[in-house]
Amino acid sequence: MKNIFLKNQKGQIVIFGLIFFSLMLIPLTGLLQYVSVYVSSEHHTIAKAQALQIAEAGIDKAAYEINQNPNYAGESNTSLGNGSFTTSVSTIDSEHKRIASVANVPLGNGKTITKTIMATLGIDSSAISFRYGIQTGNGGFVMSGGSTINGNVYSNGNISATTGVHITGSAIAANPPALDVDQANDTPTPISSCTSSTCITFANATATQDFAQSFKISEALPLNNIQFYIKKVGSPGNETIRIVNDNSGSPGTDVLMTGTLSSSTVTTSFGWVTVTMPSNPVLDPQQTYWIVIDGSSNSTKYYIIGANANGYSNGAAKIGKYGGTWNNTSPSGLDGYFKIYLGGGTSMIGGNTYTTGVYVGTTAEDTAWAHTVQGATVTGTIYCQTSSYTNKPCNTSLPDPTPQPLPFSENNMQDLKDDALTGGTISGDYHVNWAGATLGPKHITGNLLIDGGGTLTVSGTLWIEGTITLTGGGKVKLASSYGSNSGAIISDGYVVLTGGSDFAGSGYSGSYPFLITTSSCPAAPGCNGNSAIYLSGGAGTVALVAQNGNVNIEGGSSLKAVVGKQITMSGGATLYYDAGLINENFLSGPGGSWSYVPGSYVIQ
Repeated sequence: MKNIFLKNQKGQIVIFGLIFFSLMLIPLTGLLQYVSVYVSSEHHTIAKAQALQIAEAGIDKAAYEINQNPNYAGESNTSLGNGSFTTSVSTIDSEHKRIASVANVPLGNGKTITKTIMATLGIDSSAISFRYGIQTGNGGFVMSGGSTINGNVYSNGNISATTGVHITGSAIAANPPALDVDQANDTPTPISSCTSSTCITFANATATQDFAQSFKISEALPLNNIQFYIKKVGSPGNETIRIVNDNSGSPGTDVLMTGTLSSSTVTTSFGWVTVTMPSNPVLDPQQTYWIVIDGSSNSTKYYIIGANANGYSNGAAKIGKYGGTWNNTSPSGLDGYFKIYLGGGTSMIGGNTYTTGVYVGTTAEDTAWAHTVQGATVTGTIYCQTSSYTNKPCNTSLPDPTPQPLPFSENNMQDLKDDALTGGTISGDYHVNWAGATLGPKHITGNLLIDGGGTLTVSGTLWIEGTITLTGGGKVKLASSYGSNSGAIISDGYVVLTGGSDFAGSGYSGSYPFLITTSSCPAAPGCNGNSAIYLSGGAGTVALVAQNGNVNIEGGSSLKAVVGKQITMSGGATLYYDAGLINENFLSGPGGSWSYVPGSYVIQ
């Protein structure tokens, strides 16, 4: 072995052997191996973090898309950053969807880091919900003259049809609700502020979690629906309504029926809110029963029901917890404001008994469902208890369908009016002609007329005390500032849409106007034979709502959705509408969306 001789700065000879260099290589190799493992581990850690972020982005993207399009089913291999995600959406039930997001980040050498996130979305209980593209109240749906619905129909009354009408989707006719009050404590109302003797607060603590009111009915008829004079503080969740037995002067635990008080129909101001009971057993007039509003306690999100002292002679209110301890109100002897409706009839789909009145469905999934189906040809299953002159017999496996609540409560509509008032008031009529106008939020004490090809650009909620008329090519659209949100125009008078009238959103996906009227025309004074909403052709991307009156549709029309106490189609009208709105986001006023269910977010 050859040595290397060197001199240091003092002239001393230093000998370095090759053995010395060999010994030095051993720790250097270990160091390099350590660095290599460390870099690989760090790269792996970074990739895992990136995959998690990408999977989360996929979940958020899916939630956004579902709020824009309820039929969104997911997407595959969408690139994001250093990786990609694939999402899939499955339906759990009508109010819940499950999202799976799988993210992949490549490491190189054929290796990939994968992260999966699962989450459940539910309908926000504070959202105004639209379950169906076409929905009617107890006035039902009346079709004639060869009219056609392209989609599904849900009616809280009969679906009546003459020969040759078509519903291309499913048709459901629920048993109509009762119209007469059997028991009530509703005097004096209204109240706007509370004292201990005019209000009962509940759902704010464990000891005051639930409210209960006892009652006795006067007739042996089915209990159909209940109304409460109620408001909320904050945004509490939905409450379960139970009708239970009496147990020595307090609510028992034998449940006769249950329903749901939807948080979306209760606002921060007092108003009557209806709860429709999905089952309708006949109660005994000789027995005492209890209404229990059962919810979870929360110190900042709760409900307040209007009350008075000894206002109801057949019962009393209590406060406490279902299945637990009940106490007298403070002060004792209070009664909550409520109304109980008994009775109701059975539903029917069809027309003339001897001839086919209605064709329902185009696929095997399209069904007809009512107590009675007659004079109908149905592609899918006929769910009924009795039938005649149909193309197939009844499938009796399902009970009669029950009425579904209409989307807006009185207080929802009042919220919209209050929002319009923030922009001030215009006295008298407002006319939009060819020159166009931009308006909102604004309150108009007179009528709104749009004609001569004029365009009204809505920049905030509008409240019209009088009538609304669109004719001569008049158009309504939302300002671009609405983005993907929707806006509302609310009227207390009837609405006439003729002459190619047109509606449009802001230009962003998922945005469109709601045209709402509180009118009960044609039954109310001053209607002059007009329906609450009359539509003849045109309309475009708009949702029409007339929960107290009739919507009359003639001629070819295209709508986002339509809701009315009664809907009438005639004269060969053909109605096209987009998929039913699960919920609707408003830029102001009431609204909501699909949101994450707490505790459902799982990382795999």
